Amino acid sequence: MSKSNAFLEVPDDSEAPFESLFLQANAEFKNLVQTLAAESADTKTKPIKPSPGFCIKLRDTDGSKLFINVCHTPELPEPREISEEELIQILESEDPTSYRVPLSLGLPHEELDKGGNPCKAFDVIINDAFFRKIESNELFRTFVITVAIDGIEDKYGASPDRESYTVLKNRRYVGSMPDHHIQNRKGPLIAELDTKPKAEDRQPSGDRKAVPVQLTRHSGPGVGDTLVARFSLPGVKSGGALTLDVGEDRVVLGSKDPLYSFDFFVPHRVDQEAAVAEFDTRHHLCSLFLVVVVTAAHA
Repeated sequence: MSKSNAFLEVPDDSEAPFESLFLQANAEFKNLVQTLAAESADTKTKPIKPSPGFCIKLRDTDGSKLFINVCHTPELPEPREISEEELIQILESEDPTSYRVPLSLGLPHEELDKGGNPCKAFDVIINDAFFRKIESNELFRTFVITVAIDGIEDKYGASPDRESYTVLKNRRYVGSMPDHHIQNRKGPLIAELDTKPKAEDRQPSGDRKAVPVQLTRHSGPGVGDTLVARFSLPGVKSGGALTLDVGEDRVVLGSKDPLYSFDFFVPHRVDQEAAVAEFDTRHHLCSLFLVVVVTAAHA
């Protein structure tokens, strides 16, 4: 099993100004994008023809130009409807990744800018109706741009300068649009799952605390599946106090002071090396992100 006690600490900063909300949540979004972005070659796909929306220009840290083309299609599902106030609350919460936007991140394509210089362009595709919403709502548009920048950084190794981006006014798309495919998947975007604890964990002994755990599976067109396990751990002050072992189908979580111990099996094989954990110091909540390994039998 892969052992880890390196938890991302999410600090208590409830008085932070509105402008810093995306910076606070950025690490969590990066973890989720990194966990979800890789598409499985075994998964069945279908072609789509997205429409150009708007284009973001920014520079890599080496000075080269990058363009992100935000496109839209009816083939992707619309995220759940929330208000600006609800989005702000989510960004301030212990789990900013709880609001999911189904999107497809295409392969980078080499293009020429208007001066004839080589540059890279990336296509990020979202739902038609949601695109209409972000066109007229600056907060949601900034949210999508943040997720898009995280996506090209984590999936393709780009190093964008986040402070330098601009939304082009007179160009909806840079380059020639390549072919796009999304996963042809049926089923809910989020499914509740039951854990399978070992026999000794069903009846905890007197010196062992029973740890509440919620396990969900997140799915979406164009992205892989992930399992998200959340543990409520009152009394634990730091992720450094926790030990975590992740196997192909098993999770073991524990601490000594206070004493917590939990050992359960997950209903899918996971990539133990890609596991990402975070600990919210304000709410004493541990969140574990597990990438589901897709086999030919389940493709």
